[in-house]
Amino acid sequence: MVEGLMEWFTADGERVLSAHTAAIRLGVSDRTVRLWAQKGWLRGFKDGPKMWRFRATEVDAVHARLASRRRQAAHAGGGSRDDTK
Repeated sequence: MVEGLMEWFTADGERVLSAHTAAIRLGVSDRTVRLWAQKGWLRGFKDGPKMWRFRATEVDAVHARLASRRRQAAHAGGGSRDDTK
């Protein structure tokens, strides 16, 4: 592990990601991740007044849904939208 970086895990050993790390994995902005969390499209929890945290499995599930929608849109000849409704 790089010095100065912290790894977060749940009590059951699952990795917990910051909003920034989740955004990188999802290919969207940090702001989009926080908006999705506020709307309930991406389940997360607050770690203080401004910090959002997300289970890695939840981020991976949303990533899979986005990839599926993007494939369907490409197959249908349309564009893609970055939402998780």
